[in-house]
Amino acid sequence: MKRLLATAAIAALLAGGSTVQAEELVLGEIHPITGPASFYGLVMSQTLKMNAEQANAAGGIDIGGKKYQISIDTGDDQAQATKGVAAFRKLLADNVHFVIGPLASAVAPAIKPVIDARPDVLQIIDGSIADGVVNGKNSFRVQADADTYNDAAIDYLKSKGIKSSAILTDRGHQGFRMSEQRMMKSLKNAGVNIAAQEYFQMGDTDFSAQITKLAASQSEALILRGYPGEGALITKQAQQLGYKGQIVWEMGAPPSTVMKNIPATQMDGVVNCIPRMMADYIRLNVPNAIKVADAFHARYGKDAGENAAFSNDAFWILTTAMQKAGGVEPGKVAAVLKDLKVTDVPNLIIQYKPQENGLLFKNGQAHPPSACQIWHGENWASLPGDHLDLTTKN
Repeated sequence: MKRLLATAAIAALLAGGSTVQAEELVLGEIHPITGPASFYGLVMSQTLKMNAEQANAAGGIDIGGKKYQISIDTGDDQAQATKGVAAFRKLLADNVHFVIGPLASAVAPAIKPVIDARPDVLQIIDGSIADGVVNGKNSFRVQADADTYNDAAIDYLKSKGIKSSAILTDRGHQGFRMSEQRMMKSLKNAGVNIAAQEYFQMGDTDFSAQITKLAASQSEALILRGYPGEGALITKQAQQLGYKGQIVWEMGAPPSTVMKNIPATQMDGVVNCIPRMMADYIRLNVPNAIKVADAFHARYGKDAGENAAFSNDAFWILTTAMQKAGGVEPGKVAAVLKDLKVTDVPNLIIQYKPQENGLLFKNGQAHPPSACQIWHGENWASLPGDHLDLTTKN
């Protein structure tokens, strides 16, 4: 099959000529395919590629009366800012005009200046929760912001009558660091005293110094903000050092990743407060989640990870906007995204809370719901009374 990129059509449109009959539409992605965060990124990449394969097998996606075959051009950022910028510039050099990602909150702020300077590029973020990384013009986000994580944890503390909490945060996690002062204010407003605050970084394995200081505060709860590899080790070491308070996580935490660093029995009772992710929607029997999970397992022989839902939705939101725009010119697609309603998009897993007038985005930000889960056995379980209203086509 002759390979003609979407940029051929874009160039013709911008020149005022007729569009080239394109056969292939290239979507770029930026995710950590290798490195310490690859347990997130690889699944996100695989989800995008599976969706493209399914669309192509069905004859392609009809955009403006033409059938496009979708291919995915992958940039591996290893969850590092410098590598992310290099990966993004490589996609631009490949004439990619549509990018899904990144995951890492270190990467999104690093590539934002390039995004802002390139109106011919359209980005949908499916992972990063960093502040200020969407502009609502040519960058949008389906993942939550950091406040969604923080507020879910604070609501949980309030519901349990907890009056004091220590906090341990990954100092390299831009989303959590940027939202730190807002979280402190929200905790105080909720009547929760901040007993102590410490930091760690991805890759650390010994947290005894931080835990000793936090335990000395005798807080009723310990909030961990970061990634599950370190979260599991901190939880294990906190128990070994005699910490007795409620441990609350803020992190996407696939059970397989968690149990690499802690016996399942030592996780019992740990609560995780996050935007609802893939496992939530499967537990709550959302049809599109079950459909994607079954297809993912059949394609890759493993379960879809927590962030698969966000990548799945980014793919279908972007391609639906292209269909409604009737073409692949980024500016026109972005204009459609601004007016896109939650109910306009097929195949969504996440049950987004509609913005005003039913819109999916407000200033480029979607509103995925959050919830807390509790560890039971070898997995996360819904808290009693958990309920979800369907807002999308299922």
